[in-house]
Parts: sequence; structure tokens; C-alpha cells
Amino acid sequence: MSGPARAAGGTEILVDHLQRHLPPELLRRVNLLVNGVDPVRLDPTRPNLLWNHHAPDQAAVANLRDPRIVERLDRIVFVSHWQFEKYRLLMDLPEHRCVVLKNAIEEMAPGDKSGPLRLVYASTPWRGLDVLLDAYERLARPDVELHVYSSTQIYGPDFHRANAAVYAPLFERARALPGVVLHGYAPNAVVRQALQQAHILAYPSTWEETSCLVAIEAAMAGCLVVTTNLGALPETMGEWAVYTGHDSDRGRLAAAYARTLAAAIDAVRHPLEQQRLALQHQYFRMFYGWERRAREWRHLLAPLA
Repeated sequence: MSGPARAAGGTEILVDHLQRHLPPELLRRVNLLVNGVDPVRLDPTRPNLLWNHHAPDQAAVANLRDPRIVERLDRIVFVSHWQFEKYRLLMDLPEHRCVVLKNAIEEMAPGDKSGPLRLVYASTPWRGLDVLLDAYERLARPDVELHVYSSTQIYGPDFHRANAAVYAPLFERARALPGVVLHGYAPNAVVRQALQQAHILAYPSTWEETSCLVAIEAAMAGCLVVTTNLGALPETMGEWAVYTGHDSDRGRLAAAYARTLAAAIDAVRHPLEQQRLALQHQYFRMFYGWERRAREWRHLLAPLA
């Protein structure tokens, strides 16, 4: 599936949603910077606010170590307490100007989940797809489908041209495995629909997520989320997910994740698990919908604007 002219990752989706859910006049009163501080873009006439989704090891946020840059920021918004704690320990940031506002998604409900048991992977290939394919091959479950929404196209044509060859063997392996459907890049609306029809989000994350939109979407769509306890995933998912302990040895991680995934597959259609997933939908609808988060943003911006 070919990508659109402007492929949208999680950050782009969130910025679009923020602009949709907040009054335009309120946003115009502040200078909103996203995922990095370009000194040229700092505005001396408006409050400067950084909305930061990155982990502290990313090059885009390296200049947050410069006190002259940080001094010009009126607020730094983090998307998880795990992320803020990392910055607090690694950088000398003014804690009184730091705030955590978690991510949010447009509300969604579980869809038609009849038919074969479906797993979905919807992330970049370097965040654990190799581990998942190893685990899926170990499962040898002909009664289970794995739908993979992954591509280097999501970061644009230049990134795709530079990196497509690196991950081509991984995608070829996915195509060759029985029961695996490789969808490539798909817009967020298509992924959301796939999650509404799926039973499990299979995401053995090898990446320190500062939050995870697809996990939130999957949880609200009534999927059992089977992931690792790396980064902010345990904070984002709480007790609703099933976790495999992170292991930097990818072979051991694949073996452990295969066992966790096998147990989840056997349990997901049990009536008690279905009751729990219905409660999960309500929880994520309440705490990760934009109605609640927009109120928090208005509360943050009102005294600044």
C-alpha cells in the first residue's frame, strides 16, 4: 500500500487533534513548539511552550541541556511521568515549569470481532517486528492471523529511500510466513478499523516508548494488549496489558514473548476475559479521550495566554 503525500506518525496525529479540540484563539496566544527547540522559532512576544514526545537521548532535544534555551521556555509538556523522570535525572530542567499531560485519541469502540483470531502489529519495523515474527513462527498456530501495518514510508519519502533496503528482508520474511498479512503503510483511520476488528495487539516493544498511541487505540478498541514492560508502556497500559519482561537478548525475548502470546491467544475469547476487555474499553474511553485532555490543555494554557 503506498503512502499518501503526507504520511502522519503519532506526533502529527496528536498535533492535528490538539488543533481540532482547542479554540484557535487560545492556541494563537502561545508559541507551541513540538519535539525540539529551534532557537530561531522562539517568540519574544508570546509564551513559548514545548510539547515534547521524545526520549532524552534523541538529537532533536539535545539543546535542552543548554540553560539559555531552557530559560526561554515558559512550559515543557511531557507525555508521561516516566518520560519526565528520565529528563529530571539527566537534565537540569526547571521542575516548576515542567508538566505532564498524557496523550489522547479520538474515541472508538470495539467492532465486529467474529471470524479468525486476529493479531495486529502497527508500528515501525525497528520497534520489535523481528521479535514478533520469531515469536509467531514459534507459535505455529494456523488458527491465528497476524496483520502487520509497518513501513519506512511513515517518515516521508526521503527517509523511506534511505532506509527501505535495510528493512526489506524483514518485510520479505513477513510475507513468506503463513498466516501473516503484510499491509505496509496505512493511514491511521485504516489501522483504527483493523484494531476494532482484531483481538490482540501483538507489540513486543524493543523501543523505549514515552507513550504509545497504538496501544491506547487498541485498548479502547477492545483488544488485549500483549507487550513488554519497557519505557512508559506499563504507565500507559497499567494493569490492563499482558507484559513480557524486557530482555536485550532478542532471541530470549522472542521465546518469552511467544509463551506470553500463546497464553493470551488461548484466553482472549474466554467470557471472563471479554468482561475485563469491556471494562478496559470504558477505562481508556474515560481517561484517554480528547474531551478530558482538552480540558487539561485549556487549564494549562489559560494563565499563559
